[in-house]
Amino acid sequence: MLSHTVRKLTPAFASLFGLSFVLNLFVFVSPLYTMQIYDRVLTSRNGTTLVMLSVIVLALFAAYAALEHFRSRALVQLGLCVDRALSEPAFEAAFHGALAAKSSPTLPIRDVETLRATLSGSLVPALMDAPWIPIYLGLCFILHPAIGAVATLGAVAILGVALLNERITKGSLVRASELGHGASERLAASLRNAEVIKALGMGQPIRGEWQRQRGQALAFHTAAADWGGTLLAATKLLRLALQCAVLGVGAYLAIQQNMAAGAIFAASLIMGRALAPIEGAVGQWKSFVSARSAFERLGVALKAPPDDAKPMTLPHPAGALRVEGLSVRAPNGNALLLHNVSFEVEPGEIAAVVGLTGSGKSSLARALVGVWQPVQGVVRLDGNDIRHFSDEQRGRILGYLPQDVELFAGSVRDNVTRFDPAATDEAAVAAATAASAHELIQSFPDGYATQIGEGGAILSGGQRQRIGLARALYGQPALVVLDEPNANLDMDGDAALGRALAGLREAGAIVVVITHRPQLLSQVDKIILMQKGQAVRVGLRDEILPVLLQPAGARILPPQRGQTGQVEPLQARWARR
Repeated sequence: MLSHTVRKLTPAFASLFGLSFVLNLFVFVSPLYTMQIYDRVLTSRNGTTLVMLSVIVLALFAAYAALEHFRSRALVQLGLCVDRALSEPAFEAAFHGALAAKSSPTLPIRDVETLRATLSGSLVPALMDAPWIPIYLGLCFILHPAIGAVATLGAVAILGVALLNERITKGSLVRASELGHGASERLAASLRNAEVIKALGMGQPIRGEWQRQRGQALAFHTAAADWGGTLLAATKLLRLALQCAVLGVGAYLAIQQNMAAGAIFAASLIMGRALAPIEGAVGQWKSFVSARSAFERLGVALKAPPDDAKPMTLPHPAGALRVEGLSVRAPNGNALLLHNVSFEVEPGEIAAVVGLTGSGKSSLARALVGVWQPVQGVVRLDGNDIRHFSDEQRGRILGYLPQDVELFAGSVRDNVTRFDPAATDEAAVAAATAASAHELIQSFPDGYATQIGEGGAILSGGQRQRIGLARALYGQPALVVLDEPNANLDMDGDAALGRALAGLREAGAIVVVITHRPQLLSQVDKIILMQKGQAVRVGLRDEILPVLLQPAGARILPPQRGQTGQVEPLQARWARR
């Protein structure tokens, strides 16, 4: 993707290099004007010649300013083109980085912003002017070999300072960038959990850890900035000294009658122009290092998969869910969280996954919806590997309610319809009705148009869960996976969930419910008992439920509200049902 973008924009960059050629031709206006003033106007004392020369020079300067303005705007537009071309794949890379639990998953997006800012800054014009340095130095030699020698030595000295700047500051700048991104990620995580931090009195240690990491980043940045500032000052000192040297050598040559007086100042102007790109590059070296690092990272992050790896559109599934020998590990993890799990769920059936904490229930949910990829085995829906569905189609055929419900800033309708721009009001109401959440939503101040804030901040835990259930049921999915769907529900919410499950069974959907609540088990057809990442028992509810109600298995099902948790009341309650 990155190489394709570079090839696509190469003609534009070539055109700007051509424009830089024209702009550098205008640089000769000042030296020529100076030479004409000293060698013609002052000797002839002709005011008309002075006026005409000045008018011509002003017109050329106006043309130069217009072309420079055009080049600047063109570079800004090039930066925007790069942003438009790379922002979407960078978002995809960041999204998959978050799924893979990578540190700083948003880095590709910031790298695109770095490239855009660099293209729009002053570094690129300096680099475009750099190829003219030998030409300017050659003109200095034409004026006189001594002038050319002084200018060349100065250019080599300033270039040496630039290379020294690269060697000294590169490591510190890269390390500062890495630590700065880590500190930003830590700050974002802290702000997302502000309530917990406040309630548990964790503010000071969390702030201290953030300040420590940020302080390390600032230390590396300061070290690089100090060296960069020192070397930039050395560059300016060299340039000023060289201008004086050129004037001094030119004056000596003029005294010896080996150079005209006007050529002295022309040589100073030409040499200053020759050294300007190098000095500009030294001044913008931090931007150069950042842009180069961003380009290298994007080259790795945006490697596009081959076209034949993209899933095709498959028929809408109408068959069973089959899990065959499924083994899964967490992204960036080594230990297997699921091992050789197998079971089947037919359309119109509801299967409950139960087990102690850490038995692999949520890992199974993530694998069923394609969030975590199998190490071995396969999840099949209507005979098709779930991975063979495209992301878009998988979103249409799956409904998923995670254990930690995350809603997004926007309206209730936006969240229910998954921010689908083609969603109709009827589809939003249908999903909410299927989740028995329509009346709840209508009780909000603005109904479906109510703005819920980032993460659903204005909603209670139960309300977020019920709206999350409506989102899971949007579009009548064929497979619905619910991870602890009643963890935050009250009695009304439990009743609404029961009605939603009954509606899904009637509609012929496949439902997998992960639960600790015994009341939900009365509505399921199958039970999958998980222990240490394995499905140790799979069978009909009436077969597995008595096993769970034995003293050794009762702890898997916590007691109802208001009960003491003894096994006998649970057995009695289920016997009555």
